[in-house]
Amino acid sequence: MANLIHVIGIGPGNPDYITPLALELINNADILVGGERVLKPFTGLGKELFIIKNNLPEMVRFIKSRCEDCHVAVVASGDPGFYGILEYLRRYFAPPELAVEPGLSSIQMACARLGISWHDAVFCSIHGRDAAGLVELVRVNPKVIILTDPNMTPAALARELAEAGVSNKKMYVCENLSYDNETIGEFDIDNVPEDIGKSGCVIVILDKA
Repeated sequence: MANLIHVIGIGPGNPDYITPLALELINNADILVGGERVLKPFTGLGKELFIIKNNLPEMVRFIKSRCEDCHVAVVASGDPGFYGILEYLRRYFAPPELAVEPGLSSIQMACARLGISWHDAVFCSIHGRDAAGLVELVRVNPKVIILTDPNMTPAALARELAEAGVSNKKMYVCENLSYDNETIGEFDIDNVPEDIGKSGCVIVILDKA
């Protein structure tokens, strides 16, 4: 019988936000699977590593081939169940095969920094996707929280919104959350700088008061 595959969220990035149980599971694993940046803090543990980099089918084959005789932990930033790796893994592994340890998501961190609730927000991720439909989503909802990628910067999104006549909004751009170089900027839609959020960030868009 195969061992459980642990899917572990490690929070927004700063090791201070990794839960004690997540650390215990990582320490007890034989193999760690994850992106290079995510696994960097654990390279000194002497674990076998599988780096995820545009190779998800290969990742699945690797896990299937090793989980019979090894303890495999898939390590993910944020929470693996929120626009994360869990959805992909569920296509190939039954729920009883996966043990999920949640983590603090960057969206939770962004809302905490802004002092706002998030149960009433509309969420969207544009990681690797175009912004089709996003303009209308922002237009009709008073609180929209967006995970971006380098292909859709805050300035690019702001231009699309402005061109569509969506201007009575405030945009908050949250970068490097939990790190020493964390920044949070507040902007009008027509005044978002070009040089922010180029490596991905959390954008919070609220109706103006």
